[in-house]
Amino acid sequence: MEALSLAPEETDVFLTHLHSDHTGNAKELQDLGCRLLMGEKDMNYLHRMDPSIRNSRMLREGMPQEILTEVISNNPGRRYAPVPFDAETVQDGDRLSYGGYHLTCLSTPGHTPGHFCLYDRERELIFLGDHVLFDITPNISFWDGMEDALGTYLESLKSMMDLPVKYALPGHRHMGGISMRDRIIELLAHHDARLDEAERIVCEHPGINAYDLAGMMTWRIRSRNWAEFPPGQKWFAVCEALAHLDHLVLTGRITRADHGDIRYYK
Repeated sequence: MEALSLAPEETDVFLTHLHSDHTGNAKELQDLGCRLLMGEKDMNYLHRMDPSIRNSRMLREGMPQEILTEVISNNPGRRYAPVPFDAETVQDGDRLSYGGYHLTCLSTPGHTPGHFCLYDRERELIFLGDHVLFDITPNISFWDGMEDALGTYLESLKSMMDLPVKYALPGHRHMGGISMRDRIIELLAHHDARLDEAERIVCEHPGINAYDLAGMMTWRIRSRNWAEFPPGQKWFAVCEALAHLDHLVLTGRITRADHGDIRYYK
């Protein structure tokens, strides 16, 4: 802001979604005088978020208590979670205009319940947040009140397939050397393969829980085995495995049942 000589009271900040790496300093910016904008669903989710609901499910899905305790203590996403703030909310199709740029708010739920992108049709330019990333895949987790986060994400991807885009600006890493359409095709294929992998593991190990299943899935990480995964990465892996398991259950490819305090898949 200093390099661009921006005055906070003349600066709007658009938050694409609720994750703390995108909202962690929102209250500080608001206190400086910035106007905050955010999708209504994620704003409401932040106000009512109850970590105990997610923690309870992780235990039911087989995560050991000691791993969960370490995640709660050391996860940067929790340590840097935003101080409560209030943002003006936007709806799908709303338009924001700045300096000749006319940005349409596009609802793209999946990565979070109320993720938004901003699209300039005239310039064929899109701010993607974490909806489409080019050299990593967005983490798709489960969410309280969202029955099928992965299915929702896949539909959001498909809805953008034919959007004319010359300039795709993701929230992390690089813009990539392929078109957004081609990257969406890759992401759809990636999740199809992950669904097949999760289903295969369930078939080979009937009665498995999600924590053990996540340890048998393939992950691109600098760890030789599941035991060496940092606890925070185990959290992300189990959350992503659960998004795929939820989708497999809802589409009738596998079943799940609770026995005592643990949930199993067949």
